[in-house]
Amino acid sequence: MSLFYKMTSSSLKAFFRLLYDHEVIFQDAAPLSSSQGAIIASNHLSFLDPPLIAASYPEEIAFFARSTLFTNHFFKFLISKLNAHPVGRGTDLNSIKLACKLIEEGKKVLIFPEGTRSHDGKLCPFKRGIALLALRTKAPIIPTYIHGTFDIWPKNQKLPSLFGKKTACVFGKPIFFDAFTQKEEADIIMRIHNEIAALEEWYKSKAKESTNS
Repeated sequence: MSLFYKMTSSSLKAFFRLLYDHEVIFQDAAPLSSSQGAIIASNHLSFLDPPLIAASYPEEIAFFARSTLFTNHFFKFLISKLNAHPVGRGTDLNSIKLACKLIEEGKKVLIFPEGTRSHDGKLCPFKRGIALLALRTKAPIIPTYIHGTFDIWPKNQKLPSLFGKKTACVFGKPIFFDAFTQKEEADIIMRIHNEIAALEEWYKSKAKESTNS
């Protein structure tokens, strides 16, 4: 992990813990090797999601950001140092090729299968990019559920709310390529979607039990 990434990640971790009592949960007792490439597939609620996952995951991750964020030279320099790569709208084949290369190099790559932030906080239908990436790399997929960022910074709000909210990041058990019963796009998309939805249900049930106890 580069020094700049480590310092930024540590600062973000302190920020989320202080303001939003951030919680990180790993459901798998035996996480993937640090040298094993993988896809982190997460729901997408807010601009806060990439930094939240970077602060939560113990390894350096790579991610994709919309190409318009790279027009400002300073911001481009900053997010590039944090392993951000530009992506166009829709199924960007160049980005998929780059993601494949990064995974083959042993990196963990963050993907938002919905392709955009949710309008209502609910899990949206997935684009086909996640299936194409899984089929090309056959890499493990880590289903991930983000909680709380929609309430803090929804799509129609200019600035994030401070304090009074709670965030969480739940990393589920990796899905290995052999676990897909049919090696087809629709099957892969459905399985990942269902896994993230199950993580959401599990976390909300856990939070409800904690509140009632």
